[in-house]
Amino acid sequence: MPHWPAHDRLEAVKRSLHAAGQHRFFADKRRRRHLAVLAALAAVTAFVFVALQPRDVRVLADGEEVVIETHQSNDTAVLSAAGVVLEPGDRVTEVEDDRGDLLRVERAIDVRLTVDGEIYALRTHAETIDQVLEEANVVLEQRDSVVQNGALASANASIEPPTLLASSEAIQVSPTLTPATAIDIEVRRAVRFVITDEGREIESISSRPTIAEALREAALVVGPGDVVLPDPLAALEVDTNINILRAHAVTIALPEGHRVVYTLAPTVREVLDAEGIVLPEGAFVDPSFDTAITDDMRVRVIQLGSSADIEIEYIESSTVYEVDNSLEPGETLTVEGQDGIRTRRYAITYVDGVEVGRELIEDILDPEPIDTVIYYTERTEEPPPRPSADVLVAGTPLRVYAVAYNAASAGRSPDDPNYGITATGVRVTWGVIAVDPTVIPLGTKMYIPGYGYGVAADTGGGVKGYMIDLGYPDGVPIDWTSQWLEIYIVE
Repeated sequence: MPHWPAHDRLEAVKRSLHAAGQHRFFADKRRRRHLAVLAALAAVTAFVFVALQPRDVRVLADGEEVVIETHQSNDTAVLSAAGVVLEPGDRVTEVEDDRGDLLRVERAIDVRLTVDGEIYALRTHAETIDQVLEEANVVLEQRDSVVQNGALASANASIEPPTLLASSEAIQVSPTLTPATAIDIEVRRAVRFVITDEGREIESISSRPTIAEALREAALVVGPGDVVLPDPLAALEVDTNINILRAHAVTIALPEGHRVVYTLAPTVREVLDAEGIVLPEGAFVDPSFDTAITDDMRVRVIQLGSSADIEIEYIESSTVYEVDNSLEPGETLTVEGQDGIRTRRYAITYVDGVEVGRELIEDILDPEPIDTVIYYTERTEEPPPRPSADVLVAGTPLRVYAVAYNAASAGRSPDDPNYGITATGVRVTWGVIAVDPTVIPLGTKMYIPGYGYGVAADTGGGVKGYMIDLGYPDGVPIDWTSQWLEIYIVE
């Protein structure tokens, strides 16, 4: 055994210990690596085992729920396995409840939006029209209107699918939309226009498509014989000038009866010529041929007898209303009257063929005029509950008992300065409706089936509660049957 110095022996021991330590370090490292590999293999084995296990997934789409057993973890793959095809804009929501996994498919809806001459195809989850407009960055201006599937709608109305009544023309415009499901929304921009009514200029704004609808929206009633220029069916355009020429109501009393005409003719002669009325020999008119026409004018055709001393005047009967509470609610009874004939006999003095004196020697009414009486009952059906202010809105149906009246039936004499004048100062005519203002406020616009559009502009002592009185011009036969019906508030 060699003899090493103490220093050398110490260094040899150190080297031996170091080598032994390194051996143990690398041995431990190899053992840790083997354990890590074994742990990873165990995790992969567990994951593969779990992943290979099928799971039940419920898929709710298009109103139907199906359950499929799948190994897929990707939502798209699961939906594909369930036969569900996603369209652009559709949303998929994953829900986990006590029944397991649920994939809910929320379909976007197709909307064809027409605005400012442009057509846009949208797929959206909006629930109301204004939400669609907000998505499309469309701002509604004053008096703009919205049409959904061909019908006027409120901007905050719900999105509704089209019906068979929807415009097929509108659906055909955009081939990117499905006709069975596409919702058609159109924004109609309001335009300014001017109305000249009997020299009075009115500036207005409307989004209605025609002149007639714009006038109706402006509460301007076009009566019989009135002329509107341009044609009422013409399109309403920017700065359209609308001129309304108001016709005069003229009652012409003839030997065979009387008639009411609505005319723009300036004189009595021109009215008779326009109506093709030829006076028999010896007849004359009152007032004279050259008299200017005024509203509610009466023209009498007076026929003299063969002896030139007989004057015959035909007197038209009136229509009056009387209460008969033996009638059932809504029932009326009409007792027809008759026109009368007044015969006046004169003693006439002539000088050189010119009349210089006339003396009435006989004045006979045969037959006497008899008024037509329409009996009605004040008994009414149980009225519906009075609507609150927030219920009486456009489109709201309101059940009322509707009767009719004119100036002659309002109780005033034609000589009275207030004859035919309503509580609001307008004259009784078409479209003037008398109401109980505690139920229907004055100024309310409404539509009455069988009569047309009107505005609450009059009151009456007999008009109480759910009762309205429909205005007719003087001389126009009242063909309205008193009845219960539903009217519609316009605005």
